[in-house]
Amino acid sequence: MTWIYFSIALLLYFSLYFWSKYSRKKFNTWRKTNHMQVLKKLRNDWKEIRIKTDDCVIINFDTKVDRNSATYSLSNEDENFFEWMSRDPKRVDLVDLHTTKILCKYKESGKIKKEFSTTVHMDKTVVEFKLRLRDYISVYTSNDFDDENYFIDLEFLNEEIDFTKFK
Repeated sequence: MTWIYFSIALLLYFSLYFWSKYSRKKFNTWRKTNHMQVLKKLRNDWKEIRIKTDDCVIINFDTKVDRNSATYSLSNEDENFFEWMSRDPKRVDLVDLHTTKILCKYKESGKIKKEFSTTVHMDKTVVEFKLRLRDYISVYTSNDFDDENYFIDLEFLNEEIDFTKFK
């Protein structure tokens, strides 16, 4: 009789495992398409400001985060649902997060008019190298141009570097 319970538990475990993999894949595709739709809408509807990459400063913003804290989310690294659920809240488990802050200064006639900043979860050297390959960085502001609503277009960070340009 116990083997029936064991087989049901094993079947339930495998079904939950495959369901979590399926749901993560579905969520990632939804997030990617939703991000592309928002990006397309911003590029069409908001005002674009082009800032020279020489006016941008890259700051190392590495930090350590407790894996068991409430602020740590499942998407921070590749970990499955069962590892996330079985974490011990009393144990301190620090994780290194490579974070970089990008600070861009919008200059008009030599004077700094506005500063825009964002953080990305990439290493500083990679961000700096990819940024220096470009001439400008695009910042999209709402037509109202309030100080809080802006979007820095960092899609170039996801692209592969074409090393044939350097030969």
